[in-house]
Amino acid sequence: MKKGINVLYGFVVILLIVACQNNSGNKIDSDQQTTALDTASKSFKAEYENGNGTKSKSGKTHISVEVENDSLIIYATEEDILELENGIVLFGFPSCPWCRNIIEPLLDFAKEENVQIHYLNIAKIRDKKELQQDSTTVVTTEKGTEGYRSLLKKFDGIWDSYKGLKNDTVKRIYSPTVLFIKNNKAFEKKSGTVESQKDAYVKLTPEQHEELKQIYKDIYLRYKQ
Repeated sequence: MKKGINVLYGFVVILLIVACQNNSGNKIDSDQQTTALDTASKSFKAEYENGNGTKSKSGKTHISVEVENDSLIIYATEEDILELENGIVLFGFPSCPWCRNIIEPLLDFAKEENVQIHYLNIAKIRDKKELQQDSTTVVTTEKGTEGYRSLLKKFDGIWDSYKGLKNDTVKRIYSPTVLFIKNNKAFEKKSGTVESQKDAYVKLTPEQHEELKQIYKDIYLRYKQ
């Protein structure tokens, strides 16, 4: 992320500390929240659109993502999500090709249902683990944040197992994951895109876009009941 975006992100966090205190995570209904959303939307737009056409570490080209100026994005910290009573959270980061593919369907869903999407960039907050040579002992090779580990613990039952560790009790938040939180508990999540997508560096077709958007809508209908 560029320096200018980091500065803007800090400003967004300050705004949202107040704006989100009494936020139910559902409908947008205050001028203060609208101002915070506008600032966050511009930052999010820059964060993702700056990656359009760039190369991944493997040399593949990232798809182009278009983010509207008035997208219903709210930047969040780990602590914000831990305290969130009701809401929808996107765990991802802009250099994740799968995450880039869900942005447009997710934001279309949010706009149509008039709901906020709380966004946590997880690129640098996660623990990294691997198996030792005995193939049974799991070791942490890179320690993530305390907030990340608190999220793993609080919503333990919803996360997927850490791949490659041969231990289903060790969990990981994969990108992208869209988590629906209800009454401060994990309600349901959707990870990844759609089953028919095989290559993250190929943009979703219009049909796949609609399919994924409908998945979010279906979860939201259950969530509202």
